[in-house]
Amino acid sequence: MAPDVNLNRPFDPRLFLMDQELDRGVGLLLAGAAELTRAAESARSKAGLSKSEMQILMAIRYRPGLTVSEMRESLGMTVPTFARILGALDHRSLIEKAKGTEDARQRTLTLSDAGVTLTTPLAIVLRERLRLAFRSAGPDAVDGTRRVLDALVR
Repeated sequence: MAPDVNLNRPFDPRLFLMDQELDRGVGLLLAGAAELTRAAESARSKAGLSKSEMQILMAIRYRPGLTVSEMRESLGMTVPTFARILGALDHRSLIEKAKGTEDARQRTLTLSDAGVTLTTPLAIVLRERLRLAFRSAGPDAVDGTRRVLDALVR
C-alpha cells in the first residue's frame, strides 16, 4: 500500500514533526521560493539583470557585509561563475567591495547607491507578494515563519 502523499490535507499541529509534515513543509518552501522568483521576474527583466545577477544583488541587499567567499558559499556558486558575475556587477558599479575587518585580504560586499536603486523595484515586488501571503495567513504566521526561517538559515 502506498503511503499517504496528499500534501494538501489540513494541518494537524500535533503531527508537525512527522516526515509527511516535514515533506509538506519542504514542498511549500520550494514552491514559495519559486513564487517569489516568478513575482520578481518582470522587475528583473526591466532592470536588465540575469537570474544569477539578481540572485547575487538581492543576496547582498539582504545580507550586506558578508565576505566574497561567504556570499559565494551561501549562494552555492562555483568560484569561476561567482567571480565572473561579481566582476560584471562591479564593472557596472552596482556593488562595492571593502577590506574585511578581520582580514584585510578579504573583501566585504555591499550594494552601491546604483545597486540599491536598481534592486529597489525588485524588493518592493517581493515585499508586496510576502505582505499578501502574510495577510492571508494571519498575524501569528509572521512571527512563526520568521522564527522557522531564521532557524533554517543559521
